[in-house]
Amino acid sequence: MGYNQNDPNNWQRDNNQQYDRWNSSASNNSYYNQPTHRPYGQGFLIASMICGVLSVTACCTGILSLPLGALGILFALLTYRKGKKINGTAMTGIVFSTMGIITGVSMIIYSFYTLPDMMQDPIFRNQIDAITEQMYGMDFAEFIEEYYGYEIDVSE
Repeated sequence: MGYNQNDPNNWQRDNNQQYDRWNSSASNNSYYNQPTHRPYGQGFLIASMICGVLSVTACCTGILSLPLGALGILFALLTYRKGKKINGTAMTGIVFSTMGIITGVSMIIYSFYTLPDMMQDPIFRNQIDAITEQMYGMDFAEFIEEYYGYEIDVSE
């Protein structure tokens, strides 16, 4: 029994196997009957881009931009498939994450470099003392000495 278009039981073929017209592996399917699927790693691409942008915007905090940048790079690399080009969105996430990490590290280095000079300024010193007085009930020099064991020279 051959395949006949007028046959109401046209799901049967010559070898008595069931004919599945939605099966993508069937040889008589057209291109338009192919099943659709989500692209691989679409969620990771979006997460990489968001973490990269947040890393750049949080670079002023210094510390917060480091884990966000690392996560952005990790998510972008998770979307990479062997033998394929890296997606533009993933590349953007990597670029933003790298910029966030570099600026975060530079902000940390800059703050450690300028903090001793800033502590010599009496206006800045009074502001820091007022903040630590409100938070901990002692001035900055007492706080550092009690919790870290370092003695700060207070020269005014």
